[in-house]
Amino acid sequence: MKSMVIITALSLCSTAAYAYEKIYLKRLLEQNQCHHCDLSEAPLEEHDLQGADMSEANLKGINLKNANVKGAWFTHSRMHGAQLEGADLTNALMDYTQLIDANLKNANLNGAHLIFSDMSGADLTGASMQGAHDRGIKFCNTTMPDGSINNDGC
Repeated sequence: MKSMVIITALSLCSTAAYAYEKIYLKRLLEQNQCHHCDLSEAPLEEHDLQGADMSEANLKGINLKNANVKGAWFTHSRMHGAQLEGADLTNALMDYTQLIDANLKNANLNGAHLIFSDMSGADLTGASMQGAHDRGIKFCNTTMPDGSINNDGC
């Protein structure tokens, strides 16, 4: 019985080293889609994921810093604490996306669809949002591109 407890504890420790599911990361990199999957904390810094489908996914803490995600689908995804600094999100579909506490510094959100997204606590310092579709966004303690704090929706 004691050995079973040790084996169980070791297997739990080994899976705790990363939060994302490796099979989903492989699917995203090979097929450019990972609809309704778990990629939380996945290391995708500087990757080219243009047009990828990551809608309805768990993307909490994902690292997409300086990534090319033009036209990617993030609709209904959970992106709490996501690292999107410098990412190119031009024309990305982010309707109903939870971007709570996300780092979007210097991100390109030109033409992005952010309808009814939650950007509470997000940092948009230096981000470009020209032509973004931004109806119904929840801003609460959100740092805007000009550095001001927006509390609309708190």
